[in-house]
Amino acid sequence: MTPDCSRIELGSLSKAQDELKLLYTMGWETANIHLGTKTAARAVASDLRKRPSSWLRKAGEAMTKASVSDWKDWSGK
Repeated sequence: MTPDCSRIELGSLSKAQDELKLLYTMGWETANIHLGTKTAARAVASDLRKRPSSWLRKAGEAMTKASVSDWKDWSGK
């Protein structure tokens, strides 16, 4: 870890709403990385216009399934 970041345990947050704020902020910062240059911003915007409205939810579900599968393989469960 770098000195300017640390792990945040979701259980340590005071309210369920704080979890949503944290996830929103993480997404915002991820977008900032991808939009670092004008050409990248145009390419991302073009790509997003071509995607169906449900693409992010479906991608999240696929990522969750893959992560759980990987964890089961790793843990032997």
